[in-house]
Amino acid sequence: MTSRRTLLKWALGASQLGLLERAGLLRSGVAQAADADVPSRLVVLYVPGGFRPAYCFTPMEDSEIPLCVPGPSGFSSEPVFFEASKVVNLAPANGPYKPLRTWQSWNPQDPAARGSFSPLMYGYQHFALHEQLSVLHGIDQGTNDHASAFISAMCGVAGADYRAPAVHSVIANHLYARHRETRPLPFVVVSGDRGVPSGMGLPSHASPVGVPSIDALKPMLSGKPTDNAWWTGLDARTEGPELDARGKPTGAALKTTTVERYSLGRAQPLLGRSTAKVDNYLEGLHGSLSSVSRVLATDVVSLLEGTKGIDTLKTNRPAYLSSYLNESFTYTFGNANFHLVGLDPRMDMALRLLKSDLCTSVHVSLRMDFDTHSGSGHAFSCAHGRGLMDCVARFLGEMKATPAPGKPGKTLLDDTLVLVMSEFGRSWASRSGDGSYNLPDDHHPFTSVVFAGGNVAANRQVGTYTTRGLGVPVDIIEETGQTQKRVPRSADVVTTALRIMGMEAHEFFIPGGYGEVVGLRKG
Repeated sequence: MTSRRTLLKWALGASQLGLLERAGLLRSGVAQAADADVPSRLVVLYVPGGFRPAYCFTPMEDSEIPLCVPGPSGFSSEPVFFEASKVVNLAPANGPYKPLRTWQSWNPQDPAARGSFSPLMYGYQHFALHEQLSVLHGIDQGTNDHASAFISAMCGVAGADYRAPAVHSVIANHLYARHRETRPLPFVVVSGDRGVPSGMGLPSHASPVGVPSIDALKPMLSGKPTDNAWWTGLDARTEGPELDARGKPTGAALKTTTVERYSLGRAQPLLGRSTAKVDNYLEGLHGSLSSVSRVLATDVVSLLEGTKGIDTLKTNRPAYLSSYLNESFTYTFGNANFHLVGLDPRMDMALRLLKSDLCTSVHVSLRMDFDTHSGSGHAFSCAHGRGLMDCVARFLGEMKATPAPGKPGKTLLDDTLVLVMSEFGRSWASRSGDGSYNLPDDHHPFTSVVFAGGNVAANRQVGTYTTRGLGVPVDIIEETGQTQKRVPRSADVVTTALRIMGMEAHEFFIPGGYGEVVGLRKG
């Protein structure tokens, strides 16, 4: 939960790195969109604990499936696992890549049917999500430690500490100049069950702001006197031209209080009296304080209260969810002795933030933790993984049904890149000579990431796994511009996301090298 005091702390802390921005190393600049397909928002839906995506989107050849997927069975009276004959394509192949394939656990004549059937994962067919979705498989995270792998997933480099900013912060910083007038909260964390992504030295506007609920914001970012009466008389704002640290107009407008105007004017008389490094520091401080003023001047609470988050899923509830609870983002299975609850508030908050156009980057943890370490871990991953991924399908379906703010003819999904990821994968099943299966349930450094939304190629599975769960080489365009085949790494995931968002390879840096995976960006 953020506060006015915390916002000011961020501004002061970020100012110490202002000289890097002034030198051009951290410059946000105006984003250079390559074409109309480039999205202007990023959402990361995070699956805690390490998941098994191959039980959801299956990249293996039919002959390989029996070697690493147990035969059909049950888990808490819910069907789990599958044979190759039950795997279906969501649509015909798009180019030389394997199309999106999944176990058809639902009844094609009645997708809502339960018992020996399961409607989980049907959402991808219901919402025709293959049109804007592809999956990258076999990514080497470089570690199988939770904390290190979370950092690897966020910024592309495994380690105890961030050595590059999280992808959310890079995008928030990159698009800040373009959207600074309309998006006062560039980077928002709705929930972070495995941690909070770090901006690692980028300016304060690229730092994460915790927004778990509207009520949590009322004491800090509400313009209603009833929500924070103690600010009455102190928060009167006057709109005027925004001035830079040297007193020159930036071309934008800024609403400030008397105290803020005084503070923003203190840098100018001090500039030129000491070293260039001190001047850079003062200019960075001034810019950070301007960002804080812009946030505080926006009645964020009223905007969020006036925006519907979960909307279409309530007014036009998909028929295949008829046997579920009234919540939109939940699932049940088996004898209805399990219900996933508590995801609705997170998804609703994320949708409100996106629909109200208040932010550029959003991070949401999806609540269900897959760090099982038990004999039933594979069955748990199959049942719950498919359930959670169907919740993702509904989230994407809601976005697909929502007009994009300020983009006539575009949907919110058209204007957003959505990444679905975990810190790593989990160990694979293997068939013994007698036909039984070994089912280890431990951390595994190879994983998959779902790419969905604007500028994403349709209906592709790029890369795959060996029957032991190792990644295989794919085509990657390196920093040098040369293309080579190698196993993708987490740095390549971040790079591919940044390229989909319209950034060029020279506009960011990830230690250890990075490249764009071929086939995921549209065109």
